[in-house]
Parts: sequence; structure tokens; C-alpha cells
Amino acid sequence: MSAARPAAVIARWTARIAGTLMALFFLAFFVGEGFPNIFRLPWRESLSVLALSAVVAGLLLAWKWEGLGGAVVLAAVGLMPLIGTRGIGLLLVPAAIGLLHLVCWWRLRSAGVGWEVPRKVLIVVGLAVGVFILLCANEAFGMPPLMTPAFHPPRDMVGTWEAKLGSMDAVFTINPDASVSGRIGDATLTNGRMIYNRSWFGKLMHWRTDYLRMGKLSRVVRPSERVAGDGFTAPLTMRGVGLEGALFLSQQPLGLKLRKRQVRP
Repeated sequence: MSAARPAAVIARWTARIAGTLMALFFLAFFVGEGFPNIFRLPWRESLSVLALSAVVAGLLLAWKWEGLGGAVVLAAVGLMPLIGTRGIGLLLVPAAIGLLHLVCWWRLRSAGVGWEVPRKVLIVVGLAVGVFILLCANEAFGMPPLMTPAFHPPRDMVGTWEAKLGSMDAVFTINPDASVSGRIGDATLTNGRMIYNRSWFGKLMHWRTDYLRMGKLSRVVRPSERVAGDGFTAPLTMRGVGLEGALFLSQQPLGLKLRKRQVRP
């Protein structure tokens, strides 16, 4: 029993740390993609979202209630194949962590070892999780996120860019002061500007695009049957010699591939 106890304590902390990292991974996914409206999803997908949320909750609960947290994780993962959830392979890791929590709880409980988390450690972990969630929320909802530097267009980005949007031509001119002028069809762009679309944390997490273009049009345009509006945002990333991304009119996206107009000597 004395030899098994240190191994079980090490396994307990391994499960706690691994479970916290896994929970943060899923939280980052929820924040980055947005939590889906389960009332508008088919019942199988709604149950899958709830089960995945239970996995996250169980991994975090295991810090305080080790056996309960592990049981919640295993029950949630076990439910997913029954409702036809895809990508079960990814959930084998949290399932293994949940099982490890249960084994450690049973082994250390029988050895008379209770819940052992120093208060300072719990505070540090709680603060780290809180900071992580705040950074995720800032990246998801900031326009632009805090800590994003001011945008100064590089020389090769300054100039006129062109694209085809359905039946319309789009022409944008990026100026050295990061203002943007141009048109979509015969609607003139006003109050156009370009900014960085993510901070260092967004780059680290591979969220969002590098740049965001936004502005107002002089009138409503309808480049396709389902897309129309007079205000737009365009998240963009430099790919090779072009700017690629999407143009959102009234929250409806259109693919956007901009090519720079060559200046004739």
C-alpha cells in the first residue's frame, strides 16, 4: 500500500493537469467558434453539444470531486456513440483522463488519502483558467481585440485591389493611413478602414484572419440572391500576392479574392 500511494498521487496530479489542458482546449473551441444554439439544432447534435459540455464540466469538477468528475466524463463520452456523434476518437483522451480520476479516487480513498490540493495551487489554477477565458472572449468579441497594435499598411499592400463579387465588380484602394476607398458595383465606399483583426493570442491560437476591412456603402447592393446590404466587414489574409477571405453584407458571407491592380509605367 505504501508503494502504491505515491504512484496514485502522481497519477492524480497527472489527471488534473491533463484534464485542465483538455478542458481549456474545448473551451477555446467553444469561444472561437461560438457556442451553438442547441434549440435550433437537430436533437442528436443538441445532445452531442450537451455531452461535450458535460465532459468539460467533469474535467474541471475533478479538481474538487475527483470521483464525481471522472464519472461525469465517462458517462458523457459513453453517451456520444449511442447518439451517433462523430469524431469519437478525439474523446478517447478525456475518457482516459476520467477513468484515471476514478481509479485514483478509489485507490487513494481506500488508503485514507483525501482531497489534496493546496489552496495556493487551486488559486493559481483558477486564475490561469480565468485569464484564459478572458483572452478567448477578447479575441472572439473584440473589434479589434484589445492588445492589437495599430495597423500601418506595408508598402506592397498600399494601392488598388480588385475582385469579382457575383455579377458585380469590387474595387478597393488601401491608402497609407489605413483608410480604404472604392466601390462595389456602383455603390461608393465611405468611412472605409483596415485594421489588424487579431492580437498575439489570436495568432497563437490560430483564430481569425490577419486583417479586417470595414466600411459603409452609399446604397444597398445585392451581389447575389441571398446576400444584400450597405454595410460590410471583410476578414482577410495575405496569400501569396493576393488578399483572400470573405465579404460580409448583413452578416451573409461571400468569398472574396482580391488581386492588386498593376500600375503601368
